[in-house]
Amino acid sequence: MAGSAALLLAAAWWQPAAAGWLGWALLGTCAAHLLLVLGEVSAGHPTEHARLAVHEMTGGRFAWWFWAGLGLVAAGIAAPVAGAWVAPLALAGLAAYEHAYVQAGQSVPLA
Repeated sequence: MAGSAALLLAAAWWQPAAAGWLGWALLGTCAAHLLLVLGEVSAGHPTEHARLAVHEMTGGRFAWWFWAGLGLVAAGIAAPVAGAWVAPLALAGLAAYEHAYVQAGQSVPLA
């Protein structure tokens, strides 16, 4: 997703003919990211610590980062119609999601 967003931004400046198919690539990668996150969050977790981390990410201290990230990534789905201006939104969404994912995993006790 990061690669297609970055290439879409570059193509908008230097190779506008490639921006069309890169918009579709960004749509596909954003949709795949959202599906993978849905699977990660809704799947059963083998330990109580993993369940706590998921709760911390989706409803705890890092929920704002998590949901804002998903919303910004969802904006990337509009890339074929909206154009390259949604690529920075998708990148910001990925960064926010990753922040929540890493911090939530580190916020629960390991033992």
